[in-house]
Amino acid sequence: MKDRQSSRRLFLMQSLLLGVAFGPMGCAPVPIRQGIRRMEGEARLGDRPIGVDGLVRPGETVQTGAHGRLVLVMGEDAFLLGPETRLQFHAAAVLPEATPEPEFLPSVRPDPGVVPSSPAQSTGYTLHSGRVLSVFGRGPRALVTPTATIGIRGTGLFLEVAPEQDYLCLCYGRVEIRMKDAPQHLEHLEATHHSARYLAAKTPVRKAPMLHHTDEELYMLEALVHRVPPFDGEPPHSY
Repeated sequence: MKDRQSSRRLFLMQSLLLGVAFGPMGCAPVPIRQGIRRMEGEARLGDRPIGVDGLVRPGETVQTGAHGRLVLVMGEDAFLLGPETRLQFHAAAVLPEATPEPEFLPSVRPDPGVVPSSPAQSTGYTLHSGRVLSVFGRGPRALVTPTATIGIRGTGLFLEVAPEQDYLCLCYGRVEIRMKDAPQHLEHLEATHHSARYLAAKTPVRKAPMLHHTDEELYMLEALVHRVPPFDGEPPHSY
């Protein structure tokens, strides 16, 4: 356990160095560098291996191995994927059929044939397995897990998919949660510094503790896209 925590801390510290992305005083900011910024273990893009500096585009799927972790930037968003994670980025928003559209969800429908040729901004993702910590820039996104569709805007968020239930921690911002087995019901959640929920089929949304992510990881991701978390200056939180 201690070796795994030490490895995770080393991975975080090396990734933090990648976030020093601003130019000298008086100079224009450096453009946000896209693609995979740091990686451990094995990862695949679709059916082929991918490494550091590889670009991931909207519509593509990233998968990490049993000991894999990677830091990825796409547009104004940044992501930290954990081991055994399968994450599919949307080329267009995914919305439930025949239900009112939440305030935060993009209004377009999915088009699987649209895969931009540049590292453009994705409109969200589907988390099929594993865990991902995400920070998002301007505009709405739609996130999908096995149990729920989550509408967000300008948010920091941790998601994990497990056999019994999904787990969501809203690190900061606002979300709208629509459970797939009760699409007529919307759960609104707002937080400034971590508010977590368990999401399970045929079960009310329940409060949960903060698990499997840290404020330091949020600082690292935000630095990669030239931002700081809105809770900057408060005491740090970790699981």
